[in-house]
Amino acid sequence: MNKAVASTLVAVLTLTGAAGCSGKPHRTVHTTPVAAESSPPPEAVNPETAAKAFHSFVNNDDVARASGDERLALWWTSEGQSQLTAAAFRRAVAAGDPVPRYRYDSPVFYVPHLLVNGPQWFVVSARRTTADGKDPHTVFMGFLASKSVKRWRLSLAAVLDDKQKPPKIAVGADGYAKALPTFDSHLLIPPRLVPSIQATLAEEGPQNVAAHVMDTGKYTTGYYTTDQKAMKKSKKEKKIGLRSSALYAATSFPIFPLATEDGGGMVLYALSRDTVISKSKKKPGQVPVPDDVAPFLTSKLVRNEIDVNQTMQYVAVVPAKPKKDDGSVKAEIIGADGGTVKATVPNK
Repeated sequence: MNKAVASTLVAVLTLTGAAGCSGKPHRTVHTTPVAAESSPPPEAVNPETAAKAFHSFVNNDDVARASGDERLALWWTSEGQSQLTAAAFRRAVAAGDPVPRYRYDSPVFYVPHLLVNGPQWFVVSARRTTADGKDPHTVFMGFLASKSVKRWRLSLAAVLDDKQKPPKIAVGADGYAKALPTFDSHLLIPPRLVPSIQATLAEEGPQNVAAHVMDTGKYTTGYYTTDQKAMKKSKKEKKIGLRSSALYAATSFPIFPLATEDGGGMVLYALSRDTVISKSKKKPGQVPVPDDVAPFLTSKLVRNEIDVNQTMQYVAVVPAKPKKDDGSVKAEIIGADGGTVKATVPNK
């Protein structure tokens, strides 16, 4: 995978030219919340149906979490968000705690012009807090209504990092945002390659050619550094033969690319992170189970290996391709969310 990504990246870097977009500041759509499910209209999505779908999700998600109704919560989610929602219920049950609940304020809707016969989607940015109004953060949410599922569901959510300013999405005078093709070559990195570029940096570190187009930091080379330390381990852990390895990969989940006012783009997408925690067979004893993994183990008998699957969701800003590449213009990941969604003990 990494060699293929590097080859594609080299091709991307050799292209020239830049694209520009213009648009007026986004507008907030104010509506009254609705409790019933909001189905997609027969025509392409518009700001009004997007607002109705968002408020339907917010109300029903809160009811589901307050009552501990996992089936209702999953009804309103899809893809990676379904995995993370199910994981939140599982952790709560294991800990004997209520499922976390959220409040969403000041939503701003980014609704692109879409073909009627294609998948319908939109993006919302909102101020999210816990149910008691604490821990405020800006969250970007991607909603999707596919041909096979005729209802709106939350596909992805990523929380903007502290002190990060939300990107300025290009919105026209008609109130619609501009969707970007996933293969858009006017950006420094085409949107569909952003997940693979991040995965490459997370696995191979700053020495990889991908560092020429994406910022190093906690979501890229930071992962690499952490994983390298985990592989080296402390003297105590070496004595018991403990080690771990991680693999990052792009998912088949939808991505949500929108144009920004500066001619670049914002991309919402997901990655998977698979970690193997193992113990040398020459060293007797069991693999210690991390706290965040324990709720997901169905087997009580842990021998010498645990396989951990995580779903991670991100928001990245990608600049327009510069006319002259000097290595100073790079994509940046500005927010994330996710965690463990599965853990298994191999039958060995």
